[in-house]
Amino acid sequence: MSFSGRSRLLALSTSVACFIPTLSIAQDTQSTFAIPAQKLTGALMAFSRQTGLHIAFDGKIADNLRSAPLYGKMDNFLALHKLLGKNTFKIDASNKNFITLRTKTAKKTKSSEQTAEDNLTVQGHRRELRTKRNFAGVVDTATYDDLSNLGGATSIAQMLTQLPGVTGIRNGDEPRYISVRGVSSDLNQTTLDGITVASISDGGSIRRRVNLQNIPAEMTGEDSIYKTFTAEQDGGAIGAVIDMNPRSAFDHKGLYKYINAYGIYSTEKGSAGANRIPGMSPHLGQGAKAVFSDRFGKNKEFGIMTSFRYQKRTRNTSKTWQEDSYNYYDTKGKILKPNASTTPGWNGMTAPRYVDGGSYSNDLNTLGGAARLEWRPKNTGLSASVMGYAYQRWENSFMEHNEYLLDDTGIWNQTPTSGREYIYRARTIGRKDNWKMNTNGVLGNLNWHDNISTLKLRAGYTWEDYFNHEPYVTARVYPSEKGNKAVFADYTIDKEKVATLTDISDMNKLLNSGYTFQTVQQEYDRDHEGVANVRLDYTRNLNPDSHGFGFASGFEWRSLDATNSSDQLWYNPGGSAASSMFIPDMKNPNGPFFDLTHFAWDKQTLDADKSRSYTQLAYFRYKEQLFDGYVSLHYKWRHSQLIAGVRADAVKFNAFIPETDGANATGNINKKNGGYINPLPSLTFVHEFPRDLILHAVYSQSVGRPQPTDLAQAEQYSCGNSDDTQAGSVNCSLTRGNPNLRPREAQNFDVSIDKFFNHRRGVFSVAYFDKIIKHDIYTTRATELINDELTYVKQPRNANTSTLMGVEVSVVNRNLKGPWNQSFDLNASGTWMRGRMTYEGANVSYKLHELPEQPKYIFNGSVTWHIPQIRGALKASFSYSAKYLEGLNDDPTQIYGYGSQPSLDIGAWHDITDNLRFKYEVYNLAGSHTRMYYGKNLNRLEAKENYGRSIYFEVVYN
Repeated sequence: MSFSGRSRLLALSTSVACFIPTLSIAQDTQSTFAIPAQKLTGALMAFSRQTGLHIAFDGKIADNLRSAPLYGKMDNFLALHKLLGKNTFKIDASNKNFITLRTKTAKKTKSSEQTAEDNLTVQGHRRELRTKRNFAGVVDTATYDDLSNLGGATSIAQMLTQLPGVTGIRNGDEPRYISVRGVSSDLNQTTLDGITVASISDGGSIRRRVNLQNIPAEMTGEDSIYKTFTAEQDGGAIGAVIDMNPRSAFDHKGLYKYINAYGIYSTEKGSAGANRIPGMSPHLGQGAKAVFSDRFGKNKEFGIMTSFRYQKRTRNTSKTWQEDSYNYYDTKGKILKPNASTTPGWNGMTAPRYVDGGSYSNDLNTLGGAARLEWRPKNTGLSASVMGYAYQRWENSFMEHNEYLLDDTGIWNQTPTSGREYIYRARTIGRKDNWKMNTNGVLGNLNWHDNISTLKLRAGYTWEDYFNHEPYVTARVYPSEKGNKAVFADYTIDKEKVATLTDISDMNKLLNSGYTFQTVQQEYDRDHEGVANVRLDYTRNLNPDSHGFGFASGFEWRSLDATNSSDQLWYNPGGSAASSMFIPDMKNPNGPFFDLTHFAWDKQTLDADKSRSYTQLAYFRYKEQLFDGYVSLHYKWRHSQLIAGVRADAVKFNAFIPETDGANATGNINKKNGGYINPLPSLTFVHEFPRDLILHAVYSQSVGRPQPTDLAQAEQYSCGNSDDTQAGSVNCSLTRGNPNLRPREAQNFDVSIDKFFNHRRGVFSVAYFDKIIKHDIYTTRATELINDELTYVKQPRNANTSTLMGVEVSVVNRNLKGPWNQSFDLNASGTWMRGRMTYEGANVSYKLHELPEQPKYIFNGSVTWHIPQIRGALKASFSYSAKYLEGLNDDPTQIYGYGSQPSLDIGAWHDITDNLRFKYEVYNLAGSHTRMYYGKNLNRLEAKENYGRSIYFEVVYN
């Protein structure tokens, strides 16, 4: 077989160098090498990265050969000879653009050299930039690398937060969802190998967002965020289409094995290991990951790829709440009347009235794996694969929360940051969560192609199940303030004016002051979502090197079936709670706690009517059918391309919800139907200027499908004073879903410029985007006349048009040369955004200058420092998002969201032997806290959480 007909591999780095003077493309012809003995394929790729030289070779032969070890500084040409040893390759450096390694039987042809770069397989960041270059619109890609990616706990969500314009929507100390360019995570479309992924959201809720924390990064190879849309893509995305691509055994020539075992130390202790919480480590955890692949068959036409993960991690949290309630005293320690800082005589020092603190002990676990079988028969144009995955994540969680109302009848030892007050009321809350989530899928893929056409059939079924048992108990007490029965609380106030209780004068006295049960409840949640998906796509004359007219067409069918149910047990309150409580071993948070592990549920009196009604009201089922078809016309000139297409997005749904008589469920189930169809046109223009400068201009229309719970939910009607009613003319309230909701309709405008440099190993990008979102959906409150009563009706409605625009700047470059032959990889981006929306509150309309989950600024990036002297590297990953809205409220002063969130993670690795690597990682190195704010401008601190740092030590075999 000739050299041009064989499979070959191109190993690329990002420095620009050469190895013989006659090429005259670099002054420095020497490099410092740290390449252990290994398969020749891997060694040549490492050589290319460390020198910046392009090397083309026959991967089928190289994968069966062994390299010589190569360390130290030497001439590049001599180093290559030493690396090859006695292997039967001949070095051909006649083409200054890349070196070719030929066998004795290979024939040199001009055409093979000209088309080498198109035919060769590339890996790692080179693949990322090739995806970005070849896509007509705007895309950013992350490629998982077993050896150099940080993350004993790496999920897809963690990986994608390094890309431009991405905000990680956090669950504790890790991102769970992602917002792209300031658009809510509910408005992304997420697929695995093109198949839509089922996902159950927070606490079992049925929403559109996909929980990317459940998907381990080692299951996929390349994950792309498509920020502009053509007709070929799903129309249900306003933020982005997130496409995860499974790993392939054909990424390797033969047997591949990777094993990673690691230990974890979490610095925040919390109450784990104390307070009668069994089976939890205060700090330690462990985990393991493994990937295996091989190819087999007469012509190696079959491949199998498997991955596995196990993890047990301690994640403890301390949380404090800030209440806007204070006591103001005069210089003699007497309370002011009125109790306000504006009253004359104030001593200038603020004392807290409410003090809230909590501790969360969490034991997080993951277990599961994936397998993919592939078939690529030689010279047929056919390929096929079948893939299955199953992961389970579960958590054991204890929440211990104490709330104190401090009296205004006296203060002692007051300073600007500390003091002592009476305890007027104490409230203890205990909650235990034992949840588990099963994430599963089976996917099939059948492809055929020739030189002009491709036909691809994909089908799959993915499903997710959520189970949770949640006991919840509260009790409160009003201690006496007379004589020796009084209980005092010592407090401190930090620089953010958050108060913390440091000591209680007599804990036993407080415990025996007469705690009574306020709430006693248990929930057993069971939720399921399944998605069946079939799609067929055909293209003609759309290969990367095609010119002239081409087109793509296809259709898609998708079915979603989701059920939410909860068995709720409510017990009669009242009665003494002291026998179920104990004094803890720790002081933060301070106060008695519930012994939930040994709680006497059999001694509680069940409220059967309330339990039955709440159980029936919690039921919900939603079924949705989607039918999509598209046609996309392409015309490609030598340096330009025009794509015009249209997609028809058609949805029908059925919602099954409990019937109510106003306040209580009747036991019957009502069915509500609905649907909509939207034509979605798009137009894309691309032009490549000289010097690798590419312009993208894209217009598209897309939709944001309503949440299932927005379309239908159980009606609840009540009259009398409540949180949603006021005494006077309006005496009743009604909450309900809205089956007449229209989907959001977005017009998306995008213009971007990409400048590739460093032989296409680096790229600098600037992008402008603008979105006009019609029929935006928000839950609003209006007044209606129902049964001759003025009633507040609270339901989701299509609101006025929202807008979002922004600018995104990013740079990627590899192998930047430093002193002493060090090199650096750089990935950095910044995004500025501005949103506008009009929100209808209770009898008021007000404007907001941001959208939910839209920060004003985002900065993401990483820097890797390669150190050949230690055969390793040091990597720092950082991200920053400004504050953003999380939820809206009828009262604009009660809008809530998250504060700015900086994050800095650092890791290092070095090779111990040719096959053994040590890795060290620290997450949240800067020790940043998560903060919640409220108010129209999110300017009032509500609470802050501290998760501490997580430290990983990993042993990697590869």
